[in-house]
Amino acid sequence: MMVRVILYQKQLGIAINHSDADEMRRFRPHFVCFPEYFFVNPNLANQFQTPQNQARQLQRIAVLSRELSAVIIGGTMPELAEGKLYNTSFVFQDGKLLGRYRKKRLFFAEEGKITPGTSYRIFSAYGFSFGVLICADVFDDGGFHFMREHGARIIFAPTFSPKKVETVEEKFKRDNDIYVRGAAISNAVIVKVCGVRSELRNYLQARSLIAGKQGIIFRVMPEEEDSAMIIKKEIEV
Repeated sequence: MMVRVILYQKQLGIAINHSDADEMRRFRPHFVCFPEYFFVNPNLANQFQTPQNQARQLQRIAVLSRELSAVIIGGTMPELAEGKLYNTSFVFQDGKLLGRYRKKRLFFAEEGKITPGTSYRIFSAYGFSFGVLICADVFDDGGFHFMREHGARIIFAPTFSPKKVETVEEKFKRDNDIYVRGAAISNAVIVKVCGVRSELRNYLQARSLIAGKQGIIFRVMPEEEDSAMIIKKEIEV
């Protein structure tokens, strides 16, 4: 089956303007994925949330999914629940919540602030299953094995990617070691979406990619790692 996916590689926390919404609508996507910590208030720290802001961000995702008539993987946002804070990806389709996935494997900067999730999740749309793994989750093969066992055909990976001092060869090797390998273990296509650096987060690199078990299907080139873009691709799953 061929599906149309959009990777929204832009600055974290920005408003989605009419021009971007129109461009996405014209592509008629099945799925739109945002980066980790995209649905945040720029005036708040990443690992902070208020009930009012949480409700507002969820409404933004719901409205966009309805306007695009698509599945929206809402990057992630801090989620307040039962007195705890999670790093959560909310998934909506046509204005309705399909479910949420709470990041299991935390980045060191999240430890002590974010509560890890306890289980992986599978979602269904268009007659097949898909999953979400958030950033450092990809370092646990258990997530890939779970996706294979539950028949996921696409894995969306919202990611927060700090810059590293490394060569292009090292970057591409890491893509293969993590994402191509993960695609082979899971027997699924992996769609990784990163945020672009901004004035508030000038240490990010946007290394979005799509990987299959045979190799990299698409990747942002090193010279484009600071470029805000809407990446539109049709892939077979």
